[in-house]
Amino acid sequence: MPTIELDDRTAELVRFAARMFDVSESEVVARALREFTRLHEQHAKPPRDPWAPVPVYAQYEGHRVEATYLPATRRLVVTSEPAAGQRFKSPSGAARAVVAALNPARTAATTNGWRFWHLTETGERLESLR
Repeated sequence: MPTIELDDRTAELVRFAARMFDVSESEVVARALREFTRLHEQHAKPPRDPWAPVPVYAQYEGHRVEATYLPATRRLVVTSEPAAGQRFKSPSGAARAVVAALNPARTAATTNGWRFWHLTETGERLESLR
């Protein structure tokens, strides 16, 4: 079995973690490396171009509303009814307009646009781009 050399402090921390999680020292190292790899892959993704429009959608009252989010300006353009062609200074402004149009009986159309809109590509909330 291959071995690795650790300084005394690191070896002590590995032993401590193994006791805490009731796993082998080898498993502690394996878990740490898996997490390190996951984080590295997450941060290794090329940064998104802030000027590239991002297709988004919202599902509300049985309607799917399409829009485009512009990261550099944080503006949103609705591309389907009920607000097709309208431009908004914020995702929340666009969300309020959609809610008011599709549910006029709702007394307060206040809506958090960062949670209302979803990325078309992944389904994640728009807030994942913040």
